[in-house]
Amino acid sequence: MGYVCCHKRQPEPAMHCSLGYSMHSCWGGWVLACMHFSCVVARCVLQLHNILHSFQQLLKLLQCPIVFERIPVLLPCQHSLQAPLHLLYGHLPLQNIGIIAHNPLFVCYCSGTGLLDAMSQLPLDQQYVLMCLPVMGQKHVLMLPPTDGQWLQPLSALAAALCRVETFYDSMGGLIGYQLKSLQLILAASNCQANSEAAAAISNGNSSSKEPSNGTAATCNNGTSNAASNGTTVPVTEVPANSLTDDQAHVTYHVPPGLDLAGEGGRQLGVRAAAQGLLAMPYLSEILPVGGAGDRLGLKCEITKDCLPAAMLPYCGRTMMEGLIRDLQAKEYLYWHLTGTQVTTPVAIMTSDAKGNHARIIGLMEKNDWFGRSPESFRLFRQPLVPVIDASDGRWLLIKPLQLVMKPGGHGAIWKLMHDEGVFDWLQRQGRSAALLRQISNPMAGVDTTLLALAGTGFSGRRAFGFMSCERVVGAAEGMNVLQEHKVWVEDSSHPEGGTWQYEYAITNVEYTEFERLGITDQPMHEGSSHSAFPANTNILYVGLAAARAAVEKAIAAGGGDVLPSLIFNLKKKVKVLDPFLQGEREVRAGRMECTMQNLADSLTTRTKQPLTTAGSGGKLLQQLDALKTFMVYNMRRKVTSSAKKKRDPRSPHIHQTPEGAFYDLQRNAWQVLQRCGMRDVPAVGDVQEYLEHGPGFIFLFHPALGPLWDIIAQKVRGGALMEGSELVMEVAEARLVDVTVDGSLLIKADNVVGHVESAVSKPSSDGNGRYSNNKGNSSSNGRLEYSAVNGRVHMMNVTVQNIGVDWHHPGNVYWQHKVNRHEACRVLLHGKSEFEAYDCKISGNQVRPTAIPCVFVLCYTVVCVA
Repeated sequence: MGYVCCHKRQPEPAMHCSLGYSMHSCWGGWVLACMHFSCVVARCVLQLHNILHSFQQLLKLLQCPIVFERIPVLLPCQHSLQAPLHLLYGHLPLQNIGIIAHNPLFVCYCSGTGLLDAMSQLPLDQQYVLMCLPVMGQKHVLMLPPTDGQWLQPLSALAAALCRVETFYDSMGGLIGYQLKSLQLILAASNCQANSEAAAAISNGNSSSKEPSNGTAATCNNGTSNAASNGTTVPVTEVPANSLTDDQAHVTYHVPPGLDLAGEGGRQLGVRAAAQGLLAMPYLSEILPVGGAGDRLGLKCEITKDCLPAAMLPYCGRTMMEGLIRDLQAKEYLYWHLTGTQVTTPVAIMTSDAKGNHARIIGLMEKNDWFGRSPESFRLFRQPLVPVIDASDGRWLLIKPLQLVMKPGGHGAIWKLMHDEGVFDWLQRQGRSAALLRQISNPMAGVDTTLLALAGTGFSGRRAFGFMSCERVVGAAEGMNVLQEHKVWVEDSSHPEGGTWQYEYAITNVEYTEFERLGITDQPMHEGSSHSAFPANTNILYVGLAAARAAVEKAIAAGGGDVLPSLIFNLKKKVKVLDPFLQGEREVRAGRMECTMQNLADSLTTRTKQPLTTAGSGGKLLQQLDALKTFMVYNMRRKVTSSAKKKRDPRSPHIHQTPEGAFYDLQRNAWQVLQRCGMRDVPAVGDVQEYLEHGPGFIFLFHPALGPLWDIIAQKVRGGALMEGSELVMEVAEARLVDVTVDGSLLIKADNVVGHVESAVSKPSSDGNGRYSNNKGNSSSNGRLEYSAVNGRVHMMNVTVQNIGVDWHHPGNVYWQHKVNRHEACRVLLHGKSEFEAYDCKISGNQVRPTAIPCVFVLCYTVVCVA
C-alpha cells in the first residue's frame, strides 16, 4: 500500500481503489471479497500504527533544541530554498523548515518540477507548511500540476489555508500535530468498533450476565428533569478496559438534575427564571457559531446557483441569521419596556470560509444596515477550515489539483479562537460577564422563556456553564447531557494510605458517536418508553466568561489538545468526492477531527470528598447540587429545539431536522400560544402526512417582540377565533386584539416594530475581518435603532375578517419559507408612528389598509363597517 510517511510509496493501487474498483471485478465472489476485506483492514491498521510512529519521531525531532542548533550546518546545500533558509536562524517557529527541507522524501519528490520555483516566492511560513506535506504522507497533494501550468496562485491559496491550521493547532504541534491526533482518533475508533464486536460476541454467549454495579444513575428531587423524576436506575455498560484511558476507567455517568420547565409548575418556574434573565440583560452577551457549511441542506443561490451556508437559509421569509437577531431584539425591547433603559447586547459571531460564509455574513449585515445596531457591537472572527481525511489510509482528499476538501473543524474551536482573536477581552471591556450560545440551525431556541430562563438560572446562581435540554428519543443521532462523576486519587502524605479518593462532578455532554467507547447504554426512561433516560444536548448554552477564559488559558498553558474540548473523529459518515486522480466520483469513509463547544464543561468540575450518589440509595442524590459549577434547564422539545440541518427527501415522510420539520414544530407551538390566548376554534396542525400533503391546518406567525414570553402575547391577543385554513401574521410588537375572528388571511405589518431609527453621524469602516471603527466626517445611511413608542400599533375589538385567503392547493407554496399564494387577504400596513383601529365590524374581501403619516403624529384609523 505504501502509506508510511518515511518510505517511498509503491506503484500498486491504493487501498480504496482495491476496495471500490477492483474487488468485485477480480474475484466476483462474496467469500473471497470478505477475505480480502479482512486482510485490507489488518493492513490498514498496521499502516496507521506505522504512520503514528513516524509522526511521533518527527514531532520529537521538531521539538528537540539540539536540532535547532544544527540548522546552520544543514543550510549550505544545493537547493532553491538556500537563501530563504538562512533567514530562518533565530526565528524559532520557522526553523523547522531547515529540518524538513532536507528530508529525503521532500528533496527526492520536488526536484525537477516547477513546484520549487513557485514555492521559493512564497513567505517562509507558507513554505514550511508545504514542506510538511510529503514528510507526513501527503505528497499526493502536490503531485498534480495545475491545468494551466501556473503553480504560484493555487499554491499560495493552499499554503495560506494550511497556515491557518498550523496556527490554530499550535498547542498540539501545528499541522503535523493535527494529522497525528487525527490518526490516533481513527485508530481509537477502529479499536472501539473491534472491542464492541468482541463484547457483543461475549454477551451473546453469556445471556445470564448481570448488570454492572458501577452504572448507578442519579435521580432528582422536586424541580428536576423528567429523565430523573421517576427514580429509575440507568446502568452504564462496561466496555473492555483497553479501550479506555486510566482517567476514563474511573468515570461514571448519571442522569443529570435540572430545573424542569416542562413538568407540573414548570410555567411558574420558567417565568421566575426568565425574570432573573431580564435583570441580567446589561451583563449578557451572545455568541453565535454560524460557520457551519450546511452541506446536507443543499442550499443554493437562486440567481448564481452558488452553494450557500446554513445561515442564509430563507426560513419564514428571512434568513436564519436575521431570525437570531430578531430574537435578541425582542429581549432587549422587553427590557426597555420594563426599565426604560436601552441595552445593546454585544454579539460575537464565529464564521468560516466554507461556501463564502464569512463574506456572506458581512454582506448580509451591511445590506440590513447591521439591523439598526452599531457595527461595533458585533465582532466577527473566522474559524479555520481543516483537511478532510480518508479514514482508510490517512490521506487528505482532493477535489482538483492543489485544492483540498476542507471543512470547519467543529464548533468547539470557538473557545480558543475567542482567546486568540481577543474576543474575551472585547466582551470584558463592555462589562459583560456571561453569554448565551445558540446554533444557527435552530430557530426554536428563542421560544417563550427558553433563553431567558437559562440566562436567569445561570446568572443568579453565578454558575460557570449551563445546558438547555429536552427529551431525547432512544437511538437518536444526537448527544446527551449527563452528570459525569470522575473518581480521582488525591495524594496526601498525612493520610495513612498516602492519599484519598475524591470525586469531581460536572454536567456535560457525550456525543452519540462516543456512546460505545465510553460504555454508555442508551436506555429508555422506563419499559415501553421511546424516550431515553438521558436528556438531549441541544447546544443552547450559558457560559460564565471568566470561568471559560480561565479554563482556556489553563489548557493552552498545559499544551496538547486539552484546549479543544472532546476531540472526535466520526467514522460513520461517507463522503462523495470527485477524485482528480481517478477523474471520477468516488465515495469514501472520511471525516475530520472535530471538537464540541459544549464539552468545555468537562474542565469546569466541582470536587467533593464524598460521592453525591450511591448505589445503595437507589441512585438518589444525597446532597444538594446547587454548588456545582455546571447546571441544566429542561423543557419540552419543541420549545427548545427543532433544527433545520438537512434537505428533506421529497419521497420520504420523515421531516426530522429539516426546514419542513422546524416549521411544523413552529406551528405546533403557535397552536399552544393561541390556546393560551383563549382563542376558540383553533384548528389542529394535522399529523405529519397531512401536513406534507396539504400544508398546516393554519398559519400563525408573529414578530418575537410581540412577546417574547407567551404570557405577554396572551395579554395582547385575547379570545377570538382562527378558522380552518386561515392565516394570521402579526409583524408588530404593540397590539390589542380582543375577540377577533379571522376567516381567511389577516396580515399586519409595521415598518417600525420596536422603535425608530436615528441617523448616524459617521460611517464605520471595516478591516475586512469583522472589526469596525468609526471614521468621523463620512456620511452614512446606517442609523441606530432606538427602542421607543415611535412604532406601529394595532387595536381591533369584536372584529371579523373574512376573505378567501390562502390558496392551499397552489403547487408553488413553500410553507416553511412563508411563500404562499393567496386568493385574497386583508393587509394592514403601518408606516412610522401610526395606529390602526377597528371596532364592532366585519372586514370582507381583498383589503389593503395603509396608514402612512409623519412620525410626530398619531393617526387613529377607525373602521366603522366595511361590507
